[in-house]
Amino acid sequence: MGIGWSWKKRISKVGFALIVLVLIVIIDFPVYWMIKTSIESPLDFMSKEISLLPQSISFENYKNIWHSLKYASHIKFRDNMVNSFVVVGISTLVSLVIAIPAAYSLTRFKYRHKESIAQGILYVYMFPQMILLIPLLILVSRLGLYNTLTSLIIVYCTFSLPYSIWMLRGYFLGLPPSLEEAAMIDGCTRLEAFRRITLPLASPGLVATAIYCFILGWDNVIYPLTFITYEHKKVLSIGFLSLISGDVTPWGGVMAASVITAIPVMILFWMLQRAIVQGMTAGAIKQ
Repeated sequence: MGIGWSWKKRISKVGFALIVLVLIVIIDFPVYWMIKTSIESPLDFMSKEISLLPQSISFENYKNIWHSLKYASHIKFRDNMVNSFVVVGISTLVSLVIAIPAAYSLTRFKYRHKESIAQGILYVYMFPQMILLIPLLILVSRLGLYNTLTSLIIVYCTFSLPYSIWMLRGYFLGLPPSLEEAAMIDGCTRLEAFRRITLPLASPGLVATAIYCFILGWDNVIYPLTFITYEHKKVLSIGFLSLISGDVTPWGGVMAASVITAIPVMILFWMLQRAIVQGMTAGAIKQ
């Protein structure tokens, strides 16, 4: 009986491993195909024979994109990358600066309609971006900010700020107020207790929130496509769309641009994955 159970256990493990392997292949194959296409020459890509491995390796697509050569001569790719970092970085920073005290007040202070305010913030975050597009476009146009990076920073905060407040609220709820009370008994003001006790303990949540806000802004397409038309003002998420002209699509260039666009997010995840997992888990459980 013990031998039969052991075989069943082994078979179940092998079956589970096969299922996981199939899922990994399905999920990662588009990424692999993107990288493969980006390092192939146009002649190899247009070949009628489909090959899982690149027939030859060439970095011509990356060179054309980065130095604005050939089909990418009208693309300001390096300018687009700088614009992305500026817009996403500033909007993330602004969201955190506002969200930290807002989330803290929702967890530590008592005032009327506090729960209603928290729920209202969540409802704002759940609004589809498409619904807010026209009102934001009218507002940006009247303020004279159309075709400026400032307009993107403002509209990015409309979805990153509500998320940041709600996420940090859940994390602050998981931190015992007694730690701050003990610090205040020892002579600290509430602000000092918050700065010395609460913020260091909340660092995983802050990192997870910042990274998620960064990704939300970095991958956003709707707002940049609506508010920016100048090539030198575009961000990466829409910059390489200018490569597509009519029914002609230089897939090698598009894939090379996609790989470069994905690299910053991949590096962030690789460097901060432990803090991201801790922060996301704590925020999900303790709300």
